[in-house]
Amino acid sequence: MTAAARFRPDRRLTFRIGETWLLLLVVTAGYGALIGLVLQWLVGLPWWIGLVLPMLATVLFYAQHDGGVLPRTLRTTDADPAREPRLYAVLERLCALADVPPPRVKVIDAEWTNALAVQLPGRRPVIAVSRGLLDTADDDRLESVLAHELAHVIHRDATVMTFAANTSTAVLTLPAHLVDVFYAADRALCWLARRCGFGWQPIDHDADDERLPARNVAAGLRTLLGCTAMPVIGLIRALLVLSVFPFGIVTLPAILVLSIPAVLVLTRLSRYREFAADRTAAMLTGRPTVLAATLTSLDEDSRRIPNKDLRELRAASSMAIVPLPVKHEQKKGQPRVSALERAVASHPPIGQRVKRLDELSRGLAQ
Repeated sequence: MTAAARFRPDRRLTFRIGETWLLLLVVTAGYGALIGLVLQWLVGLPWWIGLVLPMLATVLFYAQHDGGVLPRTLRTTDADPAREPRLYAVLERLCALADVPPPRVKVIDAEWTNALAVQLPGRRPVIAVSRGLLDTADDDRLESVLAHELAHVIHRDATVMTFAANTSTAVLTLPAHLVDVFYAADRALCWLARRCGFGWQPIDHDADDERLPARNVAAGLRTLLGCTAMPVIGLIRALLVLSVFPFGIVTLPAILVLSIPAVLVLTRLSRYREFAADRTAAMLTGRPTVLAATLTSLDEDSRRIPNKDLRELRAASSMAIVPLPVKHEQKKGQPRVSALERAVASHPPIGQRVKRLDELSRGLAQ
């Protein structure tokens, strides 16, 4: 069977990819216009300056990455064919069947089991596989995972999802960047206090770590600084801490509202593309039941991921073969999923994916 016969064009997926690019353009322009209006109100700049900023950010982002735009929270290395012969053998066989050039391969230094594909326009795609998956999956299951990720490359949806995921992540992680600024200012004030001989510790300093030492200062000078410099430093720090709470109360709801358009654009494509990738992977390997079993196993594994590892994977959840688990209350042995969670879910339920693969398996057997 030729590659063309094996992979029928999915016109619905093609339409959704084009629709997503258009919606991304509209949403990004909307964010830019909003930034421009804020700048106009604050400093009197022309509002259209805001439209230039997203374009400039995109150019800088594109220039700084070689195509492997994996979240910074993930520790990755380029896979070495000499050290990962099984990984390269399986992937090269799949690429030959699909008649596509092999992508770059990275290994995520993590014990959890997952994989994802990313790509920038005009750049070589990247498939990243976790160390935990490589160590625990047999050849059949590794093949099904790689076939699924390769399907995203074949469908050309990895490119638009990479941009959509980074757009939504940029909005959602803005509070984290603001908190980083607060911590940096607090660390600077505490450093000044320690230079004055007072052992102030930053708010983000881990209690289990060794305390940061204060400078040895003569008693007289320490008293003088305690009466002059320290009240000023203390007042600035108090105002900094007090300003965080009203700022957060106003900013966090606004950011959540602003993130809704980007998240909706992301989820509209991401759910359908998973079904399409499952089908193509099953056709590529000829074993839908193996992929179904693999998805079920990966979903079960994801529910045992420690919270500290969940933070690493969170930024890549929408791109992964199975998403991050959500802790739910149990009702009659089944997790309770709210309507909001269903609306913004980046992946269809594993049960639906397995059901479609079972139907495909029966169809292939006839």
